[in-house]
Amino acid sequence: MRRVAFFALINLVILGSLTAPVVTGLPMVIARLAPEGERTGALAVVTICGALAAVVANPVFGVLSDRTRGRFGRRRPWLLGGAVVGLVGSMVIVAADSLLVLTLGWVLAQTAYNASFAAVAALLGDQVAEKQRAAASGLFGAAAFLGTLPPLLLAAVLPTRLDIVVLAMPIAAVIVVAFCCSRIPDPPLQRAGSAIDADQGDRIRISIRENRTFAWMWLQRFLMQLAVSFTTVFTLFFVMERLALTSAESSPVVAATTLAGGAGIVVAALGAGLLASRTGNYGPYIAAAAVGLAVAAVLRATVEGSTHLWVSAAIGGLSLGIFYAVDLALVLRAIPEGAAGTYLGVFNIAETLPGTFAPAVAVAVLAVAGTDPLTGSGENYTALYLTAAGIAVAALIPMFFLRSILTRTGPIAAGVPRRLTSR
Repeated sequence: MRRVAFFALINLVILGSLTAPVVTGLPMVIARLAPEGERTGALAVVTICGALAAVVANPVFGVLSDRTRGRFGRRRPWLLGGAVVGLVGSMVIVAADSLLVLTLGWVLAQTAYNASFAAVAALLGDQVAEKQRAAASGLFGAAAFLGTLPPLLLAAVLPTRLDIVVLAMPIAAVIVVAFCCSRIPDPPLQRAGSAIDADQGDRIRISIRENRTFAWMWLQRFLMQLAVSFTTVFTLFFVMERLALTSAESSPVVAATTLAGGAGIVVAALGAGLLASRTGNYGPYIAAAAVGLAVAAVLRATVEGSTHLWVSAAIGGLSLGIFYAVDLALVLRAIPEGAAGTYLGVFNIAETLPGTFAPAVAVAVLAVAGTDPLTGSGENYTALYLTAAGIAVAALIPMFFLRSILTRTGPIAAGVPRRLTSR
């Protein structure tokens, strides 16, 4: 498991590097560059451009890492290169003197760090035994949340030091990734006779027709992430509305409930990952995660006090942690050997894509749903969160088509067959 710990540590520092600008970096730079009335729109444009870059970069670099040749290995060049270029992008953000330069810096950072994300996920598929993948997936999920804590703490302690808040984690990422790369084996692409070798590497492609199991897994992750996006996109405004608080009073409540949900993610991801690794049966965990997320959304839809909100955050966090514990491990059962970078790059689109359009869809739901039955407000948060609950329940539908990989004894999970599609 030491190798898995290295992978999780890379995941932690890379995600922390991406979180740092989002916490205060982008808003602070925009406040310096744009008039007050234009700041919200400017932030939306910058973040959407970065999100689109992430959607494109992850699968592109996943494919490239599968095809990379050289003595340094397939994955390590993209791991370390992503961290170094990501630091450059973060430096551009800090020094930006126009909105165009800021946008370019954020796009560069998103692109580079997603190269590292694609490579480390592929390494897990390459080097972690099937029996350990749920535990590794849980550790990945826990590390993802823990990576957001250093930037949050730095922003709280040093709110005016933009350089430290934005650059501390990227600098740490270069050091940590370089160290881990020196400890992680990554054989070059030259193993003839395997599912992918130096000749086949240039012919990898994904065929949904021939791998419908992967397509159903992609849809399930997309629906779960869309439900999460719906429940989190307007949290501050929701708390202000339901608890009758000002913006200043709502911010600590949102921060505290976010940390409570994050703690639930860490505990559930680690615990469920270990348990799922022992049994190899992931079906009950996927079902519990989807139902739990739906329950959390329904509770949030009916929130009338802070206790109700805390319970919703805790259940939502635990549900997400359970899902993260088995999600990655499950899809690896449907991926052809040697093509983890390509497939996981496409799979990760299902996680990043909802964030690019969920805010617009949520605004539409609030606008057309009519008056909120609980508050009489024109913004119907009850309808928004019930929609999120329905989406989470819909994420159960793909399970009917995933029976071949839900258990370790299934035909695909057992490795019969796992053919690589080539042109």
